[in-house]
Amino acid sequence: MILRKKSLLVLGALAIGVCLALAQSADRQVITGLRVPEYDDQGKLKSLLCGDHATIPLSGPIEVQQLKYEVFGSGTQAEVRISAPQCFYDRDQGTANSTGGVRIARPDLIITGTGFAFDRRSERMEIKSQVRVVLKSVRKQEGFIP
Repeated sequence: MILRKKSLLVLGALAIGVCLALAQSADRQVITGLRVPEYDDQGKLKSLLCGDHATIPLSGPIEVQQLKYEVFGSGTQAEVRISAPQCFYDRDQGTANSTGGVRIARPDLIITGTGFAFDRRSERMEIKSQVRVVLKSVRKQEGFIP
């Protein structure tokens, strides 16, 4: 009889724990391995948003950990790669922002900084502070580089 009561208590505690866990996650969903592709009218990949983890609330911006955003041109290789440890992505507005570090890489340049705001529709990104630009393979032009 005592063993049966203990079993019922354990089952009851387990059921309460499951209910509490479900109640906490009912307003949001956590995803690992986030991948959000965007295609043009011809079905060609335009961009790919990836993240290690994403917390998706019922409404409001998605919190993405280890963001990787790639923009594709005419080829199959990404022309621009944007990475950040964390950002908030508003799927309705097509915007992303963060107060943390950001890195933008192209074959000919690398831009790093702290804090950013990005608008996917206008393809405009503003880096807030500590901006550093490294140009690669810039040809010496008269008056440009001594």
